[in-house]
Amino acid sequence: MGFLSKAGSIAFGIAVFLGLLALPFLFFAGITRAYEQIIPPLISVGWICIGLILFVLLPLSIFKRLRVFTGATIYIFSYVFGLLSFLISLLTTWFLWGGFWAILGMVLLGGAVVPFALLASAFKGMWTLFFIVVGLLVITWGARIVGMLIAESGANHKHR
Repeated sequence: MGFLSKAGSIAFGIAVFLGLLALPFLFFAGITRAYEQIIPPLISVGWICIGLILFVLLPLSIFKRLRVFTGATIYIFSYVFGLLSFLISLLTTWFLWGGFWAILGMVLLGGAVVPFALLASAFKGMWTLFFIVVGLLVITWGARIVGMLIAESGANHKHR
C-alpha cells in the first residue's frame, strides 16, 4: 500500500501542476478559447485511459503478479479523470454562473467547483452537462477505488 500512496501522491501532484498550468491560460487567453484548446485534448487522453483500463489493465489483473502494477496504473489514471472533471466543472460554473462563483469554488480548495457546476447545470436545466459531470465523478472515484482494490489484492498476494 505504501507504493500506491506514493504513486497517488505523485499523480496528484502532477494533476495539480497541470491544473495550475491551465488556470493562467483560462484567464489570459479567455475562457472560450481555453475551453476550445484544453478540454478536447484532455477528453482524448481520458478516452485513451478508459481504453487502456478496459482492454489492457483489467485483463492483465487476472495475473496476481501484475495486480500491483495494474492497480496502481488504474489509480493513477483516475487523476486524469479527476482533472477533466475539475476543468469541465470550472468552465461550466464560469459559463453558467459567472466568474465570481468559479473563483469562489477555487478559493474553497477547488472542491466547491464540482458541486457548483452540478447546481448551475441543474438550475439552468442543462441535464446533459449535469450527467457528464456526474459521470466523470463516477469514473474518477470508480477508477480510484478499483485501482486500490486491485493493487491491495496484489500486495496481499506478495506477502503470502
